[in-house]
Amino acid sequence: MSKPVKFVRGFREPKQKDIDEALGNDASFSNEFKASFNSLPKPTNDLDWLANYREKGQTYAKFLDQCPFLDDRSSLQKYIYLTLLDNDDRLSILNIDRLVDYTKRFFQMEVKLLPLFTNVNWNDKKRTLACTVKGRNNSTSETTLRARYDSTTGHSQICVNHVLNLLKRAVPSDARCLVAITLHDLYSDSSDLFIAGLAQGNCRIAAFSFFRYDPRLEISEEFWFDWKIKKTKSKLMSTIILLRSCRLLTHEIGHLLGIDHCIYYDCLMNGSGHLEEDFSQSLFLCPVDLRKLSELVEFDFIQRYEQMLDFCTENKFTDETDILKKRLEILKNEKPAIETKKRSNNGDEVKRSSKRLKKTVIPNPVE
Repeated sequence: MSKPVKFVRGFREPKQKDIDEALGNDASFSNEFKASFNSLPKPTNDLDWLANYREKGQTYAKFLDQCPFLDDRSSLQKYIYLTLLDNDDRLSILNIDRLVDYTKRFFQMEVKLLPLFTNVNWNDKKRTLACTVKGRNNSTSETTLRARYDSTTGHSQICVNHVLNLLKRAVPSDARCLVAITLHDLYSDSSDLFIAGLAQGNCRIAAFSFFRYDPRLEISEEFWFDWKIKKTKSKLMSTIILLRSCRLLTHEIGHLLGIDHCIYYDCLMNGSGHLEEDFSQSLFLCPVDLRKLSELVEFDFIQRYEQMLDFCTENKFTDETDILKKRLEILKNEKPAIETKKRSNNGDEVKRSSKRLKKTVIPNPVE
């Protein structure tokens, strides 16, 4: 019989009192709605996030104190920008339009594609990845991205730090964040097997790779260059890639918006220490983090869930569709319906300090 996996030493599993305090006593969610969310998963693998990291959790009140986007200075930063670091052939397995559509529905914010990287091509002779990069003033420059290459397999990885340096020079003034997405494999340090991505919250930038989210991929746990693509014609492949990509992108943009890891429910914002844990996690925000998002963006809860339900139904996210139907039924039966409250602009408003977001590192594979 295998030895049970425990939470890392020093981590305190939240009790119901802690969860209620994290949500806030003035929250308008009903007990029935809160009961529709599963409790925080316990570790089942030695590599699971909470088997290794002592998270303290971020309450709603703490979020109000820490988030830099709740002051007047951020009112003009209203768009989520995505930019593609890849060529069209490689991106064909990703439905970018659907990914953008889901991100809009999830955050209830405008999402724009920014053509920052063009002519992205691998040079076999030089063993480098070259591209054209557009700057803020629409000037362009030819750039060779820092990468590592394995001559035996012909496989390569891009250094994510170099990508972030390029993003810093191109963040639009009206951007809440700028995120580069790619199907190229990424690394940060030479010791990395791989890295799913890297974010710098204080610069409002991030870069993420969906390369290892391809269900056809067979991956070595020892060597970064040791992987191969299985030959399969599964009809579910595009659905699986889209589901995994939606989960990763919304989790990481959540971090860029100031939402830390969740320890209160089974939640999109739970940390993950390896791909299997990541793939098993929820696509949705728990009540605590849902309330944080509603403070950032004014939206109607029922309308948002209806938009997400339409997307999940159309794209055959079966389990997620069932969950959304259940929660929508609860919300529609409740009187009065949950509504977001506009933050007051009068003198009685609680003053919140604006702090710089910490640098967020997504280890192999993700947080």
